[in-house]
Amino acid sequence: MALRLPHRRFHRSVGPCAGLFFDPGGKLISEAEFKARESEWLPTAEDRAFVKSLMHPVVDPGKMASWVAAPAKGINGMPVGFEYVRPPDA
Repeated sequence: MALRLPHRRFHRSVGPCAGLFFDPGGKLISEAEFKARESEWLPTAEDRAFVKSLMHPVVDPGKMASWVAAPAKGINGMPVGFEYVRPPDA
């Protein structure tokens, strides 16, 4: 299996290709063929739910979500765990 970017005509909602149906290679196809193969080419509701289940927010200072690579350093050379925004004193 190879990972490739689809042709720029594929799944367009703007421009001259809007409203037409193309396969990922850019070949014009019928709406029926597109609908029949759409789940092969585009994420399904199940795919989106799976990705959403992986992505949990992490808001603790110095912590990183498991789905985000930690940066080598913070903004302006500050440490990764630097508290950029401090809560107001209560």
